[in-house]
Amino acid sequence: MITWLVQIQAIHEKFSLREKLLALLFLLAAAIIWGQNFGQRAMQCKSAWQAAQVELASQQHWLEHSESYSARLSQALARVDPAKTYSSAQLSGQVDTLLRAAMLSDQADIDPVRSREGEIFNDHHLRVRLNRISIAQMVKINTLLKAEQPYINLVKVQLTANRSKPHQLDARLQINSFDLKAPAL
Repeated sequence: MITWLVQIQAIHEKFSLREKLLALLFLLAAAIIWGQNFGQRAMQCKSAWQAAQVELASQQHWLEHSESYSARLSQALARVDPAKTYSSAQLSGQVDTLLRAAMLSDQADIDPVRSREGEIFNDHHLRVRLNRISIAQMVKINTLLKAEQPYINLVKVQLTANRSKPHQLDARLQINSFDLKAPAL
């Protein structure tokens, strides 16, 4: 180790003033780059540590309240008949049936069902556009949809007057449904 230092010192003494300044600048640049890299990694480590702390706190909260959540889940599942829940295809068919019962199938435009899978149930969303309908027809479809609760829910309704016939409405309905997965039962 000492021989290395002696050799470096001997080389350093052979350098001219300009070479010594350039070597010093090179070492400073390397130290600055290393320092910035070290700082970035320290910040990443700190943020990962904080994220882990938040995750652990969340998991601890879930563990502390697991009995309460399990009781609520059991109560909710007791109120729901799994045979009456709708899959995505069944939701589309049931909404079509309700639209036919309200005599709105000609004015309806049904979007494809969008589904999101969960651990206990699958969540299904459906958008329906109704063009040129009367207020009585809107009340009728709303009544039919309410009769299907909690299995089919009307999440959002947007009503606008029809531009060509102001006494009629154009409606945009967002409908939600779910189906329970077998292992949850």
